[in-house]
Amino acid sequence: MIGQGSATRRLPGLPGVVNRKWVVKPRPVTSPDVRVICFPHAGAGAAVFMGWVDQLPPTAELCAIRFPGRENRLDEPLIDDLPSLVDRLGAVLSPLLDRPFVLFGHCSGSLVAFELARWLRAHKRPQPDLLVVSSIEAPALHPVAAPLHQLPRDELIHQVAEFGGLPPQVLEDPEMRDMVEPALRSDTRMAESADYVEEPPLEVPITVIGGLRDHLVSLESMAAWRWETSCRFSLHMLPVGHFVLDPAVALMRHELRDLEEKRG
Repeated sequence: MIGQGSATRRLPGLPGVVNRKWVVKPRPVTSPDVRVICFPHAGAGAAVFMGWVDQLPPTAELCAIRFPGRENRLDEPLIDDLPSLVDRLGAVLSPLLDRPFVLFGHCSGSLVAFELARWLRAHKRPQPDLLVVSSIEAPALHPVAAPLHQLPRDELIHQVAEFGGLPPQVLEDPEMRDMVEPALRSDTRMAESADYVEEPPLEVPITVIGGLRDHLVSLESMAAWRWETSCRFSLHMLPVGHFVLDPAVALMRHELRDLEEKRG
């Protein structure tokens, strides 16, 4: 199944230099067996994946995506339109697609990873060997009863902090709250206003990771991701809440080993 999704149809990436503003490689690998391209949750940057570096196989290259408007890109305009963001990413990531790759997204970053996989298919580019999404309902459901992006600043930040997506020091420092709010509001607006367009399922395996104690996203809504792939689907529920990044890396190691075995 995995080979049918991408490895047997591997095409070369476009030549070019990786844009280091967008792509952070904490441990560059000269000839990686696989690249793990990671998309952060709302308001976050590439730093949330730094704890993964030493836990992935040495032949796997972590490529953490840093969106405009955060970390060392604070002076750049935010992008709150999902199609526009995916168009930019399609061009930025082209040099990385010459080797097998996995797309991983957490929460709103999962929507970016999913729509990027669709974009790559539409533009006849290499497809990922695997799409991993976490802590988010299937895109076809898109239930937004009370949009977070419309909340006042402090309420928005406190709501996101309850999910585990913000460090405690942000809550205690008004200047940090002011710094975090624009990207957080922009990302939640992007995710909550994104239109789902029905398309054929991806020919890419999909793995979903969720938390058993997640009060924001239900198991049933995550299980609905199964309809977005014609290949293998798996759902893993961990004994945590909404923020699954730390325990998810063990599952990622397992998935990468499985991919390596299937490639032979």
